[in-house]
Amino acid sequence: MEETTDIRWLAEAARHGDAQACKVIVELCGRQVFSVVRRMVVNVMDAEEVTQDALMRGLQQMEQYDPKRASLATWFCRIAYRMALNHLRKPEVEILSFDDEDSHVEQATNEQMMRLFQLPDDTRVEQLRDAIGQLSAEEQRLITWFYYDELSLRDIAYITQESTNALAVRLHRIRLKLYNLIKRLPI
Repeated sequence: MEETTDIRWLAEAARHGDAQACKVIVELCGRQVFSVVRRMVVNVMDAEEVTQDALMRGLQQMEQYDPKRASLATWFCRIAYRMALNHLRKPEVEILSFDDEDSHVEQATNEQMMRLFQLPDDTRVEQLRDAIGQLSAEEQRLITWFYYDELSLRDIAYITQESTNALAVRLHRIRLKLYNLIKRLPI
């Protein structure tokens, strides 16, 4: 049986309340769902709670899953993303933000940015970490999902309900911002 057939079978079994199928789905998708939530929710305990709630909600709404639109893990990540956003909207959670516009932004070509981002040593890695730390939470999340978690623009677009073109433009602007931040850091 091929993988897509297995997933469809699992989804169908979970729709009918099969506890074993639900357990397998949580095992298959749980780590990726937690990763999405953790990139948004700073407190680990809160992130675990949001992850658990998202997995439960997804299992309860399995009849809405359409394998033609997204993978099962991506579908669960979309639910988790929305729940994490709701968690962040709670008044007791303080969200720090940085201005997107920087009056001293230097334009750079993709080639210049790639040369700067090549990681020849630990110093450059540390500079990149420092620069990423200066990005807004949303910018950090997008960079992390795309480069570290290796989610495709299509998957990110599905999760966030944004167009892939808009995400590609934002990624380019974030890379440009990182380029300028790294250039200002001491070597």
